[in-house]
Amino acid sequence: PLDPSIRREFAAVSRALDERFGRNAIIRGEKDLINRVPPAQRSAFEAMQDRLKVLQRTVRMESSEQIISERRQRAVSRGRGIGVNGL
Repeated sequence: PLDPSIRREFAAVSRALDERFGRNAIIRGEKDLINRVPPAQRSAFEAMQDRLKVLQRTVRMESSEQIISERRQRAVSRGRGIGVNGL
């Protein structure tokens, strides 16, 4: 698992990429992304594109794992609540 501060930073970058290029456009590797970047920044963007994809995948995976964990905790809490109420 990522450090919470790094997770927040990654999430902020991922949101910015989604806002700039569209949800999951980086992950999908859309071919026209480079056309949405100013010409002076295209070579830097091309060099970073694979890293940005990894960053977004990491954020999505961490988010999914957190949702699953929260759902499990709620299910366990409900299970305990049912056992106590059933006595």
